[in-house]
Amino acid sequence: MYVVQFSGLLSKQFGTSYTRNGTRLASSFRQYESYGRIREYRKRLAVWLKEQGGQIVEACVRQFEFIAAQRVRRSLQIFHLYTRIWDEVALREFMKTWKNRTLRNSRHFLMSSIGVTMYNWDRERISEDELNSCKQEIEEIHKLKDSTLICAKCHQRIVIDVQQPGIKYCTCYGGKFNATANQDPDGWRPYIERQDMLIWRREEPNSGGLFAYKVYGTFSDVTAEDFLQTQIDVDYRKKWDPTARELQIIDTDPNSLKSVNDGTDVIYWETIWPRLFANRDYVFQRRWVVDNEKRLIIIISKVTEHPGAPTKPGVYRVTTYWSYMVIRPYTEFHQPGIEFGLTYFDDPGVNIPSAVTAWVAMSGLPDFLIRMRQASKNYQNYKFMRESENLSTKKYNISTNDKDISESNIEQNKTERGKENERNAKEHDNQLVGEKKMLTFTELQEDSDESEEDDDNDDDYDVGGDDDDTNTRTDSTDEGRGLLRYFFLTKLFV
Repeated sequence: MYVVQFSGLLSKQFGTSYTRNGTRLASSFRQYESYGRIREYRKRLAVWLKEQGGQIVEACVRQFEFIAAQRVRRSLQIFHLYTRIWDEVALREFMKTWKNRTLRNSRHFLMSSIGVTMYNWDRERISEDELNSCKQEIEEIHKLKDSTLICAKCHQRIVIDVQQPGIKYCTCYGGKFNATANQDPDGWRPYIERQDMLIWRREEPNSGGLFAYKVYGTFSDVTAEDFLQTQIDVDYRKKWDPTARELQIIDTDPNSLKSVNDGTDVIYWETIWPRLFANRDYVFQRRWVVDNEKRLIIIISKVTEHPGAPTKPGVYRVTTYWSYMVIRPYTEFHQPGIEFGLTYFDDPGVNIPSAVTAWVAMSGLPDFLIRMRQASKNYQNYKFMRESENLSTKKYNISTNDKDISESNIEQNKTERGKENERNAKEHDNQLVGEKKMLTFTELQEDSDESEEDDDNDDDYDVGGDDDDTNTRTDSTDEGRGLLRYFFLTKLFV
């Protein structure tokens, strides 16, 4: 608002019609306008621009046309060049791309196909020292029982969580003390007790509060051989373990193929987890040894890396896992009655509250051991059924082969009978031709005899009589030929 008022005041003061004290202010400034150099230069510049403006515009237009023509010409030359070499270059580029892709895919294919041979068994194989360190496992478990489960006063069993029938428990503390408070020097504490099995656990260092578990079981109705096969037979494991989504052997130690009591495999194992979690998979090396001298079976498993089992999207790869199991029969490997010890630890890679982990272990671990026991008892039935299926498959193959052989024999017999019929037909035809020739010869001979008789009796018969006799002979000859023809045709068809 003030700017508008000030501008209005100036216009009044310097206007041609504005007077103050009787004097026009504009006239005093107007006398200096014609004398300013700026006004002169401005006029000259305006005149020069007016005279040279057309030429400047014309020069700019010519320059623009020249540059545009050069650009268009260059574009046409490039287009013409590329249209001439495009086919060759495109083909060359396509072949180059296809070659690179083929080499890349073939490299991946070769890596996957020879991945088994790339596994370094000499470096990754479970050593003999690890096997020997597990041979005293059963004795160590018995010592662990004495130190954590046996009362020092009454030498009876101490209750862990639930009392089991047939076991005498300690009553020194009036049932107010349980064995979970006991701990051996290695950190193992009693955790779960079920029928014919005891379970300890120990917190592993640098694991974020995860526990390793030690299981001791005695199964009087299971043989050591069946229990071993239940552990190492992956096809059978997929039948009795519902959590095994995929389980297969991806590699086998070449040295173990030479031994009956020693086997080493690399196994891929995917386990099913609840819906809120991704499935877990394992790639581990498993070695089992049967020691006939000490009557022991040792199974050791530990995580490894194998090129034949890459990681899968949507499945979490467990990188920390180990276990070892020792099986000892009461008497013989094929006789019922075993005791075993299983120690294992794995890191599933998820932070689960300790209460949930404890609940899963309390419910899931005993159920798994019960299923494993029942599966060991049913292994002989599974083995019998598998052998029956294999036998039926072999019988089916043999019957199929016999059927093929019988069909080929039938075809061969048909072919031989056809050839024999052809030979018989040819013989009959030859015989027919011979008999026809004999018949012709006999007819000719009869004709010659009759002609001789006719010559002798020419004087007794006239011409008319000769015609009648000729007709009669012709009819009898035709009748004889018809009978013979009927006879030969009947013989041929019979």
